[in-house]
Amino acid sequence: MTSLTTRLGLLALTLAVSAPAVEAQGKDSTPPKRAAPKRGDRNRITRDEIDAAGGGVVTARDAVRLLRPQWLSPSMGRVASSNIVDETSGASQVVVYIDDVRQPDLESALITVRAAKIVEMRFLDQNRAIQMRGPGHEAGVIEVSTTDKK
Repeated sequence: MTSLTTRLGLLALTLAVSAPAVEAQGKDSTPPKRAAPKRGDRNRITRDEIDAAGGGVVTARDAVRLLRPQWLSPSMGRVASSNIVDETSGASQVVVYIDDVRQPDLESALITVRAAKIVEMRFLDQNRAIQMRGPGHEAGVIEVSTTDKK
């Protein structure tokens, strides 16, 4: 019986001594984690985010595709029957405003804005877009503010 008690005591002592050593060894050998890039508001792209994205962002379109691709194909949410687009005009598309000026086409408008000139980009979902910009913005709005704004 004493040999069993002695063995259990030695086992408990071994575990008590080796567990902190193994734990400390694991902490020391683990490489430090890099902080994940800070992601701000999902409806906003800041100058800092564009700078952090690096050289892959040359235009506003690059910024949106890399940082917030969901802006280009947002969910439509609730659509009243009076807002349904007829067959001849095609599907509703996100509207782009550059320095508060409505642009005729989403892709070409975003390509024309150099990333270096972007101060901030914001996305307005369907409800907010209609509330702030009126009818015709059912797919949402991308607002681009640049250093050229007067």
